[in-house]
Amino acid sequence: MLLSVMSSLFIASLTASANTVVITEAIQIVDGGTSADTQTALGSDSEGNVHVVWTRNNLHLYYSMISPRGETLIDTTQITDPGLHKIWHPDLVVDENDKVHIVWADKSAQHKIVYSVLNPWAAPMDGSASDDGTLSAINDHIVSSRAQNRDWPAIDVDSQGGVHIVWEDSYDELGKFFNQPQIYYSMLSPDISSGAVITQFDDTLLTPIIGHKGHPDVVVDADDYVQIAWDDTRGGKVELAFVVDTSGSMYSEWADICTVIYGGNFASGGYFQGIKPLLEDANMTVYETIYGLGNSLPSAASSNNCQTAYQTGGSGQGPRTTPLGQTPGDNSGGIRKLPGTVYNGNTYSGYSGEDWGPGTNWACLSWKDSNGNVPGNPPTADDHRWNPNATKIVIPVSDEGPKDGDPSQQADDLTSIEEAHDNCINAGVIPVGLYGQGYGGAGNIQSHFMDLAQCPNSVVSTNTRNCPGNTLRSTDAGGQTYEFPSGSGNNAMTLLVEAMVYISTNNSREIYMTVLDPYGKMNNDVTWTPGASGHSIVGGGYAEDTGAGSDG
Repeated sequence: MLLSVMSSLFIASLTASANTVVITEAIQIVDGGTSADTQTALGSDSEGNVHVVWTRNNLHLYYSMISPRGETLIDTTQITDPGLHKIWHPDLVVDENDKVHIVWADKSAQHKIVYSVLNPWAAPMDGSASDDGTLSAINDHIVSSRAQNRDWPAIDVDSQGGVHIVWEDSYDELGKFFNQPQIYYSMLSPDISSGAVITQFDDTLLTPIIGHKGHPDVVVDADDYVQIAWDDTRGGKVELAFVVDTSGSMYSEWADICTVIYGGNFASGGYFQGIKPLLEDANMTVYETIYGLGNSLPSAASSNNCQTAYQTGGSGQGPRTTPLGQTPGDNSGGIRKLPGTVYNGNTYSGYSGEDWGPGTNWACLSWKDSNGNVPGNPPTADDHRWNPNATKIVIPVSDEGPKDGDPSQQADDLTSIEEAHDNCINAGVIPVGLYGQGYGGAGNIQSHFMDLAQCPNSVVSTNTRNCPGNTLRSTDAGGQTYEFPSGSGNNAMTLLVEAMVYISTNNSREIYMTVLDPYGKMNNDVTWTPGASGHSIVGGGYAEDTGAGSDG
């Protein structure tokens, strides 16, 4: 007992309090008044001075230099050129010569990655503001500016003065990745004395595989190897539970749902590989079950591209009793009948197979019910068994009102959507709606879907909802709505495919890393050309090569 008490006292004596780990109190670097100063990046030089950059109202980039004693050496100075800018996510590094290298994204007009070098020693360092012309050794050099979006740049400098920049970029020359963000890299050789910048490796795609990549960072080690890390949905898991209207007007939608998931030809023409095989190639797992409302299935659900899924679902059976993914290869629930849904807290059988509001509610309550049980146990005899480790998405598909079809926008329609919206948020299941063109147009139906996927607003509207989140009902459910363009042409179906791929790949993220040896490539590969990209197009795909040591 004595040892235990003494040990506790000894351990307690080592506990750090706030005033033993904080060297200085908070120092206000800038007083922007009514301006919004955000997105700070900083670094230190060989003398311990701190260099800080930030955005002001996202319109310009500002800089300040602070001594090791907290004294302002260079006060707030705008370092971006005059004109219209939308500055995001700056990063900086200080090199061995105490020059400050800065990179940022400019989202005005066509998105750009911009690079600049500051020489703070050119300023008086008397505590006053300087100016862009005095500080900038290299002024606002555009690293990348092409179609699509780009953001989240990061920067480091090697021992030879080479600058290495990585960023998130949706550009895809071959159109293989459905505008999903990838990781790009560029290497520059700046000439501080002349202000020139030589590009050694132009925009290089480092992640030539489908999936969402983001938020990269870069560090150069003592051997000038470039080490890059980012978050990646590759290897992630997503589960899609489709709740589909089985009325006669949805015949072609059933066929096209199977085409989107499993592959084949659309009713309107055109071929698609299918989400499951596409993502399996990227080491992603998609669990899916397609439920037919009203305890029935149309003939389209058992033929053509749906035939295999119909057999997987037991040729007309109801929900499974076990989750997908518990044994190798068990990754599809196939097509199944849904005998009962949940409305107003009770089992609801519905009629005409059009109760997609209660069906969505049932799917969400199957993961977390009204008593807080996980997995849930809604009042129905059969529940959907969600995979516990996958991102969970419920996808209702219909061209009519959510409670037994048309007419829509009735009191029970609104109640069913409110109930499903709230229970999906509580369960952490994301609702994504696919609406068809009904006989009276899609406006009323799209409005229902938007109330479900975002938040109810008591107004028939197809505009994005304002969801302040101060109550459960006014909280955004995190989903989106898309038109299911049955028979309306290849372009509309392409947009739907892109949306479905986005939904399926924007799931749980892991951290990935790669190591580049650009000097190995530059010094040993006789075919290397300065300024060329580090990736090439081979056989209809991308091949990245930024050096493999002594063999280039």
